[in-house]
Amino acid sequence: MSGTPVRTVAVVGGGPAGAFCALELARLLPDTAVDLYDREDRGPGAGIVLTHEFAERIRAVHPEVLRLPESAYATWDETITMIDGERIPSGAFGMSGISRQVFHAQVRALAARSPRVRLIRRTVTEPPRADLVVLADGAGSELRRERADRFGTSVSPGRTRYLWMSTPSVLEPCFLLKDMGPGPLVVHAYPHAAGESTFIVEADPDTLSALGLLGLPVAESELRLAELFRDELGGAPLAARTAGWQPFRTVANRRWSDGRTVLAGDAAHTVHFSTGSGTMLAIDDALSLARCVAAHDDPLQAVAAYESIRRPVAEQMRTEAAESTAWFEQLCRGERLEGHQTVFALRSRREANTFSRLRERDPEFVARTVARLAGHPTDAEPVDVPLTVGQVRLDHRLVDVERRDGRCVLHGADGARAVGLVVDRAPELPLEGIDFLAVRAGSEGGRVSRSAPAARIRGKAALPIALLVDEQLPRDEANTLIAAARTDLVAVP
Repeated sequence: MSGTPVRTVAVVGGGPAGAFCALELARLLPDTAVDLYDREDRGPGAGIVLTHEFAERIRAVHPEVLRLPESAYATWDETITMIDGERIPSGAFGMSGISRQVFHAQVRALAARSPRVRLIRRTVTEPPRADLVVLADGAGSELRRERADRFGTSVSPGRTRYLWMSTPSVLEPCFLLKDMGPGPLVVHAYPHAAGESTFIVEADPDTLSALGLLGLPVAESELRLAELFRDELGGAPLAARTAGWQPFRTVANRRWSDGRTVLAGDAAHTVHFSTGSGTMLAIDDALSLARCVAAHDDPLQAVAAYESIRRPVAEQMRTEAAESTAWFEQLCRGERLEGHQTVFALRSRREANTFSRLRERDPEFVARTVARLAGHPTDAEPVDVPLTVGQVRLDHRLVDVERRDGRCVLHGADGARAVGLVVDRAPELPLEGIDFLAVRAGSEGGRVSRSAPAARIRGKAALPIALLVDEQLPRDEANTLIAAARTDLVAVP
């Protein structure tokens, strides 16, 4: 059938990827018959997140998709982070939370209006017969799992556990960092309808075990968590949308197609929920796949073109998501909470969000962060906030150090010197004659991974931390790391 236009398509999965694929195929190929399979037991879900920019791009092609009742969505331009009772506002520009149930129903209904799209409400247990089969049935795709060796599927569970819930209460878009003693409970929350919000609790399994939450029946977890967050919820209940505490599973595939069967959305790749981009990636997959099918007579050429376009985007997003996952895992393991600097670290966990970019977009928040670092309002950048290390008074935090015998020496302008010990873990006892700890930067990954050893030791040690780098960091990157409390100074041997 090579060189023969696609006349029949079977799309398995009625979520964002599957429904948008059917919708776009119906628009571009009105003579192609599409069967859209959606399982009967689809649950109520909670909320999804879209940026206003993405929403406008979707409206330009499918204007009716987001014509939803006002009761089905909420919008915001600011996120609140609650740390030890302190409310810290920071920008989250042009965001919308939308009822997953209403959104999915709208897209499926629009697709099914086409005379060439047939909506079939049943679970698919065998690959359908068609010129092209699209598996868009989510991260747990059974049909993909049956061919895992051919797709080269890997599933990697994260360390933390989460419980995805909703509440019949309109909450502020927020992160809640509640120190529970054994470790923090971290909440990702946002409104997604006029009377409902998404409420995701994430924690280290050791923390959950110490609190008696791990292994509880879901109903008991709902009650316990509603009580723990009674003040934040205003006494509203919680309803779980996942089957108990579970790790986030990162799905990746070495190949996105097997003959005329192709993966899209979460079936092809997943990114941690903290990025808020899973739905948008799935929709873009679907639109790209449909357009490639319309542009190529040969379905094999179409799926190859689709993968060449979308894989680099998914890989870049997966890299960013890995950094976001790592940051929250470090936080959940008890990393020291430092108010504005912790929020700055949260905002800057993505490589693009450097000090200069955040200062441009959210100057008031960044000014408050630097003021907390300096102890008073200042126009100085983080690298220019003075710091005393031992007997050395530093006017700048980008410094040269002398390395010898596992130690570092920092020389002051007045002839004073400070001695640092190069370590890879926090010392258990006070160190006589040591003024600071020097920690080598990691060689792989993004900002969070490279600075993870320094941040971990900084959270446990009483001495200043110097991040040792092999070559001078750009000033903006050094500002970012210091403002985020990943290190106290940056040193080049």
